[in-house]
Amino acid sequence: MQILTPESSRPMPWANGLGSTLEIATDAHSHHARNDSWTWRLSIADVPTRAIFSTFTGINRWIACLHGDGMRIERSSVWTTLPHSGEALAFAGEEIVTGDPIGESVRDVNWFLRRDLWQGGMRVHRDSRSTVVEGAIVVIHAVVGTAGATIHCEGQITTIEAGFTLIASGKTTIECEQPSVLIIAWASAR
Repeated sequence: MQILTPESSRPMPWANGLGSTLEIATDAHSHHARNDSWTWRLSIADVPTRAIFSTFTGINRWIACLHGDGMRIERSSVWTTLPHSGEALAFAGEEIVTGDPIGESVRDVNWFLRRDLWQGGMRVHRDSRSTVVEGAIVVIHAVVGTAGATIHCEGQITTIEAGFTLIASGKTTIECEQPSVLIIAWASAR
């Protein structure tokens, strides 16, 4: 298990040059990555205006609305409103996608997996119930301004506070004593 502090997050420019994202966790320096690039990444981005998403060839992507009134996205001329909780919307990184924030202060969360190496998913957990997730990689981020969570994994018990991120593997049980907003992402090798 590894716990990342809020200071370990770093701003990164969008690939399309139209904004920036806060990179929460990545494997850019692991044995899976080549040439210091990532094979998985969790990030949070503010979306101030309508824009076409950056494309990521060979990447599967999940997205959900984290803060604000919401965001609509257009894919193949069909508009969809992003979920605020539960399972995130999944799509291929090559797709042409336009995001349109509803109101101000919209923030989304993104989970990226290199398609040839990983399969997985992401959800936003917004309550005090316990939940279980399993994967070769499990990333749990406690959103700033909410309660943290107690994590049971790899025979260990730890607590993550708001703004902190846990990276683990295997079956992971998440217990919330009070309502929390957690980003839960996972991946297993193909």
